[in-house]
Amino acid sequence: MLDKTLIWSLSSLADTQLAGLPGNLKFETSLIDPDRASLPSTFSGPVIDAERAGLPVQSRDNIAIINLRGIMLKSYSWASNYVASSLHVRLAVKAARLDPSIDHILMIADTPGGDVRGMHELGDEITLAASTKTVIVQIDGILASAGYHVAAGASAIYASHKMHTIGSIGVRTALWDSSKWYEDAGIKVIKIDTGEHKSTGMEGTPITDAQVAEVQRVIDQLYAEFISVIQRGRNLSETDVKPIADGRTWFAEDALNLGLIDGIQPLETTLNNLSKRTGHPPGMTSQQADELFAEFDGFQTN
Repeated sequence: MLDKTLIWSLSSLADTQLAGLPGNLKFETSLIDPDRASLPSTFSGPVIDAERAGLPVQSRDNIAIINLRGIMLKSYSWASNYVASSLHVRLAVKAARLDPSIDHILMIADTPGGDVRGMHELGDEITLAASTKTVIVQIDGILASAGYHVAAGASAIYASHKMHTIGSIGVRTALWDSSKWYEDAGIKVIKIDTGEHKSTGMEGTPITDAQVAEVQRVIDQLYAEFISVIQRGRNLSETDVKPIADGRTWFAEDALNLGLIDGIQPLETTLNNLSKRTGHPPGMTSQQADELFAEFDGFQTN
């Protein structure tokens, strides 16, 4: 599930968390009811339907509340305490963006970042939503790396506490040269491919300087895009961003001074500051929806 050659935008503070992730997900998966449907890979509908489909969103009056918690993976088919599926968070944001009953999107974030795959699409969806609605990211612990990348395009970012952690801007990967291990074991790996870079990182084959340079080129392009996203989203200059985009993290007060967030306030304050529609009816809860649909059980039309 977690390929060691993946390119990550992940805070180093989460390295231990990442190492334990496969075991945690295996245990969590073993507890899932085999008859339970997995999360949808596509979705079209309002927030109430998105919630019923299992997407990480719920409505409160005219506010859609979306969770971004755990290490970010491109896609994960089950609701999890350990990972955030960038695909399903994106579908939740899209549902809120297109729902005429929703005026505000509140994303509660506690993520150290994760896989770069999926973060660009999620970030684009958040930026698009912020062009027509208020999109607030409320930090509930840490907002770092890929998590900060996707949040940069929001209308505002608030930390719930002065000791919450923000930053770790950048990307990283690693190559393992295991050729000496294989050689010592008497195993010769013969790669058959279509070019010097096609088998980069294959176990038992040496890593060349040219391969390292090519991987660094990709990393540099991803990093440059990360910088530009922060510049546009946070209205900062390159000279503002570059000195702090070196993997370091900051507590909220420092992040505020650096322009990475807009304030420090509890979730309740953020919710209270979001305008309510006059006469806007309260959103239907899942329990209320279930009770409504239960009235039609066994009903058939001629």
